Amino acid sequence: VYQGGEGEIVEKKSRFIATVCPVNSEEDAVRFIEKIKKKYWDARHNCHAFVVGERNEISRCSDDGEPSGTAGKPMLDVLLGAGLHNV
Repeated sequence: VYQGGEGEIVEKKSRFIATVCPVNSEEDAVRFIEKIKKKYWDARHNCHAFVVGERNEISRCSDDGEPSGTAGKPMLDVLLGAGLHNV
């Protein structure tokens, strides 16, 4: 997470790509999300989650059209459960 990275799995003919990047502000996170949306412009969904601040003062997530609570929130829960911030 300190350097960022990307991973991919394919399940039932669906391709899932995870990209992680350190950020220092909500604006950094939004810029990164926009960059990824441009990179994967043809994806059906670009779900995201981020946590910013030493005490996780800012946290956001989006299912981007997936059924409510099935993508963004679980990703956010992983970040929070792992004690990560500024990612």
